[in-house]
Amino acid sequence: MHPGSVGSSRQGRTSKGVDCARGDSRLAVGRPCASALLGPDRFAGSFFPFREVVQERLYLDNIAIYHRHIAPRVSGRREKRLEVVRSVDPRRAEEFGPELSEISTVEVGDVVARSRVAGDLIGRLGPVVVADGLRRAADALDAESATLAELADDEVALGVPRLLGEIARTTGQLRLFAGLVARGEHLGVTTSDLPAGAPGGSLRKVNIPLGVVVVFAASNFPFAFSVAGGDTASALAAGNPVIVKAHYGHPQTSQRVAELVTEALVAAGLPADSLQVVHGGERVGLELVRHPDVAAVGFTGSTAGGRALTDVAASRKIPIPVYAEQGSVNPMVIAPSAITACAPGEARQLAESVLSGHGQFCTKPGVVFVPDDAADEFVALLRGEMAQAVDMHLLTTKIHEQFRKAVAALGRHPDVEVWAGETSGAGLSAPGVVAVADVDTYLAVPDLRAEIFGPATVVIRVRDSADLVRALDAVEGNLTATVHGDAGDRWLALAIERLVRRVGRIVYGGVPTGVAVDRAMHHGGPYPASSWSLYTSVGDDAIKRFMRPIVYQDFPDTLLPEALRA
Repeated sequence: MHPGSVGSSRQGRTSKGVDCARGDSRLAVGRPCASALLGPDRFAGSFFPFREVVQERLYLDNIAIYHRHIAPRVSGRREKRLEVVRSVDPRRAEEFGPELSEISTVEVGDVVARSRVAGDLIGRLGPVVVADGLRRAADALDAESATLAELADDEVALGVPRLLGEIARTTGQLRLFAGLVARGEHLGVTTSDLPAGAPGGSLRKVNIPLGVVVVFAASNFPFAFSVAGGDTASALAAGNPVIVKAHYGHPQTSQRVAELVTEALVAAGLPADSLQVVHGGERVGLELVRHPDVAAVGFTGSTAGGRALTDVAASRKIPIPVYAEQGSVNPMVIAPSAITACAPGEARQLAESVLSGHGQFCTKPGVVFVPDDAADEFVALLRGEMAQAVDMHLLTTKIHEQFRKAVAALGRHPDVEVWAGETSGAGLSAPGVVAVADVDTYLAVPDLRAEIFGPATVVIRVRDSADLVRALDAVEGNLTATVHGDAGDRWLALAIERLVRRVGRIVYGGVPTGVAVDRAMHHGGPYPASSWSLYTSVGDDAIKRFMRPIVYQDFPDTLLPEALRA
């Protein structure tokens, strides 16, 4: 490993060389913070490997930014004591590794200012260089996948095989966007030459990047929805500089991924500040969203967290979009024709889906509607399948506590039957949980309709088709829904009719866990599943979140951007 990288020993749990350890004056990937003046030395080495004329222009830009945004706050200001972040082993509920300091208010301004300068450079370099950088980043992550998977497993306890698969998904996303950019498909070039005398004349439309994008990493996907995940990849591909607020559940993994990706981007000729990773709690996140130079936000997490950021972004003098993937219950309807034909297979398939990632997938089926006359047998089969998983650990102490409280809240309702499997009791372990209730109770008890993040699902006993309609009319916006049944089954028709209004993806005869990275995918849904149901966070179209169209009217070819020239 190169100097400044995060090392991990699965036995000794040692880490070394983390530049942003408490008391250090450097940020995430070894670059100076605001305390280091933005002088000529900033352009030595690999920070800006460009022609001297570009360096001179950037030097002047940096000085202007420093005096306008940073120096006034540095002068005479005393920062409050900063919090620190440490890794927690979910299998033992023990902290390990270095202390990583959250960034200060002054450093937030510094990070955004440097990101803005990087954005100007990315625009001058063009999409070919961006595509090369994304490919190099994918290659770098693949080359170190084994080490990365072990490091992440220490922090999230999801298992090395699962994490290796997630790294492959992550690098696949990077290459997908690299290809998209190299072909120029993201630019959406549209031209029109109107008849003489018609208003408009020559029209040339193209998509351009928004500017500085802040990405809030997810807890449950330390690679695919984190530092180098889909939000970051699509924002970079669009030509935007990205600031990632790392999740406290996997800080060392975030550090190492940031180092590898930054090295790859620089090797392609992009500025090192194209990607910056910071640590911190709520204060840091809110300061980033409020910063006037931030143009958009990507978020993966809870409904409460996404809504808070959306409200803050909307209250700015100049509001900005927050593309938030939030909570989702992902209802499943098993019609009478399906449950009588293959109840054991349905129960096994459902249990595997609920327990994927220890119940911490955003697409986990959290409520299942089944015919009342078959419910007892189905629930018994489901419990039997879920009882086989006994060594599940939740990602963080906070998630573990919230899971315990949610299950306890269900158990306090007299009309809700709660079954819990066995657990090892070690660390942040959690049992599989199945709660059962009828439709009347489902409608009366909000806890049954809320997302439970962890290995739990709710089974609702449905008497007839009228009962099903009442239940589905109470379902809020979700990422997915799943239906099982024969084509002539009335339940199936009713379920499809109602669920298509409430979800972004509807699955027939399978399970919703597993989201293909493809141009035809839509990973989003009506609120509260996401803040903007029009947009997806997975697949080719994810890039559309971080671009906007501009029209050049009656411009001569010589003044048009290269993509619009004849």
